[in-house]
Amino acid sequence: MYELGLCEDQILNNSATNINFVGTNLSHLSYKLHKQLQNELNARNTDCISNFTPDVKASRLKPEVWKTAIALGYLFLVTWVTAVVMVIVHDKVPDMKKYPPLPDLFLDNVPHIPWAFDMCEITGSLLMAIWLAVLFFHKHRFIILRRFFALAGTVFLLRCFTMLITSLSVPGSHLKCEPRFYPPADDLTVWGRRLRQAYDIWSGAGMSVRGVRTCGDYMFSGHTVALTLLNFFITEYTSRSLYLLHILTWVMNMFGIFFILAAHEHYSIDVFIAFYITSRLFLYYHTLSNNQALMQSDSSRTRIWFPLLSFFESEVDGIVPNEYEGPMEIVSNLKQWLIQLAIEVKNTTVGTKLQEGAAIGEYSVVKLVDGIKRNLSLIEEYKSSRQRLMTLDKNVQAGFLEELPDNDLRHKNIADLTGDTPFREFSNPPSPIMKKHI
Repeated sequence: MYELGLCEDQILNNSATNINFVGTNLSHLSYKLHKQLQNELNARNTDCISNFTPDVKASRLKPEVWKTAIALGYLFLVTWVTAVVMVIVHDKVPDMKKYPPLPDLFLDNVPHIPWAFDMCEITGSLLMAIWLAVLFFHKHRFIILRRFFALAGTVFLLRCFTMLITSLSVPGSHLKCEPRFYPPADDLTVWGRRLRQAYDIWSGAGMSVRGVRTCGDYMFSGHTVALTLLNFFITEYTSRSLYLLHILTWVMNMFGIFFILAAHEHYSIDVFIAFYITSRLFLYYHTLSNNQALMQSDSSRTRIWFPLLSFFESEVDGIVPNEYEGPMEIVSNLKQWLIQLAIEVKNTTVGTKLQEGAAIGEYSVVKLVDGIKRNLSLIEEYKSSRQRLMTLDKNVQAGFLEELPDNDLRHKNIADLTGDTPFREFSNPPSPIMKKHI
């Protein structure tokens, strides 16, 4: 029994040793497999990181001037609609006596500065001058210009809805706001006057320094939209090394917003919502346009929710680089573009039709000149023949009077002479057709 027990213990010890050995081998094998998989993953990540560049420049950057023209037309249409809506909301502005200014954290603690709103518009004009200089020298000016038109038009179109939905009370007691009075007239006449006022607003760009004064267009601030858009476009399409310029534009943007509030022309919520919507739309648009290659599988949804982006950015597949041109290079490129445009127009069917139209127009002009010359010659001939006939009439009348006796002329008055048939016929010259028979 004792030996049997020893044998059992030995068997158990050997089994445990074998199990430990197998476990050690398995753990070693799993460690090797884990290490190998980790090395492979690290190698793949390294390859991905080495192949990925955050600033992927676009390989297609066609100017597509016609799209820029469409974007400009879109902006003009939206600004005209905005002007009409501003006239409508002015006519429905709440009564200042019945609806006083709403409580506002900023307006209640900052006194009114009369000249602040003019300073805001001067700041916006300076930002516009900087933006025009950037556009002039930027190599891809047509692409970023249509982006500016598309974003500005979309934000102001959204502003039309927010102005119409809710009419806020006048934010400052210094403002003299009341609905316009229209004399009794039909609806057509009233709308004609409103369209005239809308044209004054549209032509004056809604700026008070140009004599435009409106009320009721509070939610949200159009001046804040303009300041923010100009600031974002300047900082986006200039080199990162121009950090002093970027600091300047941001300071001008913030000071412009402060001037709007200091003038008590808008509530604080009007300015905040305007800044938020403008900045978010700018970032959304550029994020989508810079990463179109990553969203090819979801392009149908992009076309539904962002139709303008899908249309205007169809030929841009990456980030637009900040490349600039000198004045001489700009003139040279403009000449080449005009020559290429003329060649394309000449080679297309439109060019052929234009040439045919020019030929037809030239033929018509020649025929018109010939007709005018013939008419002038006929007029001259008619004048000369009329002169000859008048001379002939005078001679005939003189001969008729000489044949009458002196006694008849002495005893007959002029009425009797004019009553005679021959004299009456000669006193009324015959028509040109009768003169030909003579």
